[in-house]
Amino acid sequence: MKTDQLQLVRPEPKRHAHAICDLKGRCFGYDWQAVRTGPRWLRRTNYDWNASTIGLMDGEVVTHWGVYDYLMRIGSAQVRTAGIGGVCTHGWMRKKGLMARTATGGVEVTRRAGYDMTALFGIHDFYHRFGYVRAWTEQLYTVDVARLPKAPPAAKTRRMLNRDLAVCDALYNRSRRGLTGTAVKPARRRPVGKDDIALVWPAKGAVRGYVIASMGRGRLEHEESAGDPEQILRVLGRLARRERASEFRAWALHPNSALARRLRRGFCRVEHRYIRSGGAMIRTLSLASTLRKLTGELSARLKRSELADWKGELLIADPREKVTLRIARGKVSADQAGRGKRSGKPQSAIRGADEVAQLILGTDEPEEVCEAGRIRFSGDARRLVRVLFPAQHPMLESRDRY
Repeated sequence: MKTDQLQLVRPEPKRHAHAICDLKGRCFGYDWQAVRTGPRWLRRTNYDWNASTIGLMDGEVVTHWGVYDYLMRIGSAQVRTAGIGGVCTHGWMRKKGLMARTATGGVEVTRRAGYDMTALFGIHDFYHRFGYVRAWTEQLYTVDVARLPKAPPAAKTRRMLNRDLAVCDALYNRSRRGLTGTAVKPARRRPVGKDDIALVWPAKGAVRGYVIASMGRGRLEHEESAGDPEQILRVLGRLARRERASEFRAWALHPNSALARRLRRGFCRVEHRYIRSGGAMIRTLSLASTLRKLTGELSARLKRSELADWKGELLIADPREKVTLRIARGKVSADQAGRGKRSGKPQSAIRGADEVAQLILGTDEPEEVCEAGRIRFSGDARRLVRVLFPAQHPMLESRDRY
């Protein structure tokens, strides 16, 4: 086969589901049972067949760029996000530039499908070529089991059942309201696996909290939870001692979640990992659509600040788009640059490269983002950026990853 014969197409469920799962199995080492049942699972998930891309050569699927459709929180706002997963190339076709061509075409297909942003968890030193930048700092919480509460749970627990999933999703959404980077459930609803320890605790006939955990290498690993953090830690402490775990670990726990705050008030170790290109990465697909969905959140931030009375226009430009934020009487609106009436006041502007996505997400303190990304200011932009785009400590938690 010649590599220039690669044909990029959208996958079709009936024609390509088995081939996609077979390719993923070959690339990621899935067991054959997972490969066999994968097509049925894929059709039930939030996998977007219209926004994904596969590469064909002589009718065979040799590359895959998968898109998972979910809503991501940015403060009180929600933006439609394309989670990129299952990125793979047939073994003997690797290192021939096929994935670079698939990714370039895939990003454009996803943009045309109406997504605001796109996120992925990728290998090092590859995805920056396609406009992706670091999304957040990965964190790992570690606690010695002896430091977990010894008091018994305040409520009796029972095994989580399938009928509990919708209630648990609602509990999760309430507990993560306003936490940037988290997914609005149901996102990628993963069934409870055979190795998962999943418990709920009811009160007055309703589920009030839950924990999903697993054991690995003598450690109790936190997967997901919602409810009172003290009750969660009591349940985890009992589980850890029952399983004779040496440590408790929580990876990809949102740093502003109630459980993370409770852990930091006790005895724990927190490891921060920074990766410039790789791991969690983000990219804008439609700057205008993203900022329009953020106007309510931006207005609220403005009203709480010393610039609540500021009036004028703020231009925001990334490598692909220019959007004007119009600000008056504490309210923010967004238009494509060049549309609508100009205020007559000298325009303030934030101009940058792909790192503008980090500002929108609140990856780090805005001054740090702007310095690292060489973002340029004019007018009052330097004052406004601190108010409109503060650090949000974003995180997509582990069970919603793709």
